[in-house]
Amino acid sequence: MSVRGVRPSADPASDPLPTKYEFTQTELAALCRWFSAMKYAFPGTEGVMMVSHQDHYSAVGLYNRAGGAPNCLVAKHEVGGAARFFWSTEGDPPRPISDLSVITDAHIRAICPPRNEKGWLDPTGWMGVYASRLIATQLQVV
Repeated sequence: MSVRGVRPSADPASDPLPTKYEFTQTELAALCRWFSAMKYAFPGTEGVMMVSHQDHYSAVGLYNRAGGAPNCLVAKHEVGGAARFFWSTEGDPPRPISDLSVITDAHIRAICPPRNEKGWLDPTGWMGVYASRLIATQLQVV
């Protein structure tokens, strides 16, 4: 599955050395499905994305101001030249996970949305999260 309008995080034509910490096109598609399923199960769920080139990580956080849904975060961090994934919920420190799908697939299975994705998949909402992501390139001292 691809997310229409989402460019790969690192375009090989313009960046010959893509980062290992930015989400790939496949991971972005999985995050779109996860975000959409969480919104389906917990109306009012919102998302935020951040990419830190200085600290070598990308992260997506989901939250719901009305409550009733866990505030959570998945992150991809480059450590020692390898990409590693982390997961945390509000109040808990991040813990390593073997792959993004450990969280996204498990949540989607537990939510059990209808087989017809047209009723719950929200690529427009996800594109809002992606388009408004914060990209930190260096530490700014104010």
